[in-house]
Amino acid sequence: MLLAWLVVCLAACAAPAGAPPEQWLARAQQAWRADWHAVWQIEWAGAPVRGPLVAEVWRAADGRLRIETLEAPTPALANLTLVSDGQMAWFYDARHHRATHGPASRLRLPLASDALEVWDWLLTEADTATLAGTLYPDTQESGPASRLELTTRAGDQASVWFDDQSGLPVGLRLRARDWGEVSISARRVEQPGQLAAALFEFQVPAGAEVTYH
Repeated sequence: MLLAWLVVCLAACAAPAGAPPEQWLARAQQAWRADWHAVWQIEWAGAPVRGPLVAEVWRAADGRLRIETLEAPTPALANLTLVSDGQMAWFYDARHHRATHGPASRLRLPLASDALEVWDWLLTEADTATLAGTLYPDTQESGPASRLELTTRAGDQASVWFDDQSGLPVGLRLRARDWGEVSISARRVEQPGQLAAALFEFQVPAGAEVTYH
């Protein structure tokens, strides 16, 4: 893993125009740890299947997670659902009518789970001492955003977009030794007052094949 390069430097608050990159990063870290809902378009240059995956993601502050694929570059990635309480998870493949139950750490939804790990890495393991950054006003499909251009001491390069209203990360173009080339953009992003508990409850569809991981 690369050197970590972001820390919470300031108390999270609305980052005004002209605020230093560290304040935007701190605000994004706090927003990421809260309840949020987003639709992402994800593309990984090194993935076995080329083309974007579109996934809808709900993540709660306590670690609960739900991911559903909305668009996929191949039938094998279509109509997949991952539901996790943070410890145990269900993975459902509607195409094969198959549900798998097991530890959350072992069940993954291709590309979407990887994208979550990239964001976790960026927002919780990084250290501002190892980056040089410049902030620019910009926009994403999800709305007005601010773009941070980063270069690590190791030479890894990233463009990161933060939603101006919520502070959530809404876009990424990354070229890094350990991650390869990654592109993520948010079509929609929001911080609801509270995510419905039913989102994180999985009922095995009638007649589905059930396996245990």
